[in-house]
Amino acid sequence: MRWFVSLIIALVGLNSYGQIELYLSDYQLIEENNKALITWTTSAGFTCEDITIEHGTDTAEMTPVYKYPGVCGSTSTEESYTYLFRDIIYNSTNYFRINLGRYGTSPLMTIRIVKLEGLNPIVYPNPIQPSSVLVFRNPDRDEAKITVINAMGQQVGADVVTRQREVAIADLGVQSPGTYFLFIEINGIRSRGKFTVL
Repeated sequence: MRWFVSLIIALVGLNSYGQIELYLSDYQLIEENNKALITWTTSAGFTCEDITIEHGTDTAEMTPVYKYPGVCGSTSTEESYTYLFRDIIYNSTNYFRINLGRYGTSPLMTIRIVKLEGLNPIVYPNPIQPSSVLVFRNPDRDEAKITVINAMGQQVGADVVTRQREVAIADLGVQSPGTYFLFIEINGIRSRGKFTVL
């Protein structure tokens, strides 16, 4: 199996408790061995109890997944913490935030780890959205030729040739609603996939 990681930090503004940056001097979400590693640093002079990491695949349904036990922070120095989240929902956007209780929450952080099975490529999100991408195996970054065919068997746009492992769907020339089939050829080996435009 191959993995592809897409990281996005979504800054959604300040919370109702004020400026969270007064309490968190740094916070990050990175992929580590197909898991989500959350790191954060509390500002000097800030102490709290029970920092909570929240996770969800929908921003309206965030669930606590980790609670740092006891007192955290320091009156005189910055303090750094980490948490490794192992229960990633693959091929989907995973949202995280750091909840400091009465001090507020961090902006949302997102990560998407795509799990490729077999030789077949994946288009996500699918049905297509403006941000959708095609992800496929190309570990050696060989030349890949991508052809898109509509449901009537007609080629859509010109072939796309790339050495990357992902291509934005917008770059494939697809504009009309319908079902599309794609073919990717790398070193004479062909894989195929399908996606829908609503």
